[in-house]
Amino acid sequence: MSEFNNDDFKREEEDTDSEISRASRRHHRKKNVIFRYPFLSTLLIAIIIIPLACLITYAYVHENAKNNNDVVTDTSSEDSSVVIEKNTSAASKETVSSSEKAKEEAKKAKAEKEKQAKADEEKAESERIVKEEADAKAKAESESQAKAEELAKTEAEKERLAQEKAESEEKASSESEKQETKSYTVKAGDTLYNIALTHYGSGNADNQQLIRSANGISGNSIPVGTVLTIPPNN
Repeated sequence: MSEFNNDDFKREEEDTDSEISRASRRHHRKKNVIFRYPFLSTLLIAIIIIPLACLITYAYVHENAKNNNDVVTDTSSEDSSVVIEKNTSAASKETVSSSEKAKEEAKKAKAEKEKQAKADEEKAESERIVKEEADAKAKAESESQAKAEELAKTEAEKERLAQEKAESEEKASSESEKQETKSYTVKAGDTLYNIALTHYGSGNADNQQLIRSANGISGNSIPVGTVLTIPPNN
């Protein structure tokens, strides 16, 4: 088993040496070809380097163009930002102006409302004063009318009382006249009782004595034809 492995190892080493030898020979041939044909080598180098240089140049130009585009884009972005900022500022100013205008209109509307409220209040106050004056005037007229009616009533009462007084005085005068001293001529069949009954409404002893006293009679008999004084019976 060990011998077999050693043989294999030797064969592998020989194969490796053979490969190295072949590679060395190929490399040597290539060097010989390069030194043997310099134009071909230069052409080969040019074919490799020129496209590579073009590619590098294109990449460089493309990168610069991209950077320029980025700069332009940045500038455009800045311009756009400036424009947007200006538009925003203008919009903000318009908003502020609209807000101030709205505030001014609200303030004006409030002032108009307060003015209208004040005018309404003054109108209501004026109407109240006019109403109070009208009520006071109506009350004064009513009181004046009531006073006039009361005065008329008082005057009517005075007239009634005056009339009643006049009637009372007239009645008293009439009664006084009735109660004035009278004279009576005695007739046949008259007695003091009958005479007192006729003139005083009662023939009692007091009325009979009143006739006696007025005429100086002491008894009850009175001669026919005697003129008697009949005094008033108070």
